[in-house]
Amino acid sequence: MKIFAISVVKNEADVIRYNLLEASKWADKIFVLDNGSTDDTWEIVNSIKSDKIIPWKKETKDFYDGIRGEVYHEFKHLASEGDWWCFRLDADEFYADNPVEFLAKVSPLYHFVATATIHFWLTREDIAEHQFTNDAEHNIPNIRYYEKHTWSEARFFRHRKQLIWNPGAELPKHMGVLCPTRIKVKHYQFRSLEQIQNRITTRLEAVKNGFKGWNHAINEDAESYLSKREDLHLYEGGNTWNILGSHNKYYQRKYDIVLKTILHWVGIYK
Repeated sequence: MKIFAISVVKNEADVIRYNLLEASKWADKIFVLDNGSTDDTWEIVNSIKSDKIIPWKKETKDFYDGIRGEVYHEFKHLASEGDWWCFRLDADEFYADNPVEFLAKVSPLYHFVATATIHFWLTREDIAEHQFTNDAEHNIPNIRYYEKHTWSEARFFRHRKQLIWNPGAELPKHMGVLCPTRIKVKHYQFRSLEQIQNRITTRLEAVKNGFKGWNHAINEDAESYLSKREDLHLYEGGNTWNILGSHNKYYQRKYDIVLKTILHWVGIYK
């Protein structure tokens, strides 16, 4: 079993080295597409000496949700039946559960895996107590408070030779049956006031160029993204969590599971 990861990045200079090196501990290959960074992201990716990390190309064009499919089609010939794709390796996500161990235990009855994403928040108290630099590896150990509820999104799917990922589509067609167990991932979307401001600028640019995914959720005041410790749980280290459940109900209905299982078994869904 091999794991192939797709990383689409833009202006992630503070975190990209740390993210890729951590992901290379479990991924066999990581294919990186830079979507037009104006900072040092692409140079940092190319400076990493690892045969697991493949800087595919830097291309400046409008971001769209199906862009990861371009990377998949370029490299899918390297995968075999039984391998896995982490089709969305976000630069601000770090896996609490080891994907190699987790995916090895997933029954053949299941075709894709979703996350239990644990959102860590930069707090006002953190800013008062620590000096946050433009280096996420330095900052993240001081970001220790997380949200009480998780979020669930698809992240891994099994490779199939006949799998269809249509141009422009956010996800492959007929991914199959969802594994009921979630893989835990730590999410650090805010890592310093400087990084937050850069994130705002990058997203405003994307919205200006026509992307519809963020225009409802951008506040231009960087400090408004800071949280309060009293609203969060303290991370004590390791893989022990005080989680109350998921914000979103990401699941498949029983009859959908039965139908998808049959369609995959008889070969209608390739």
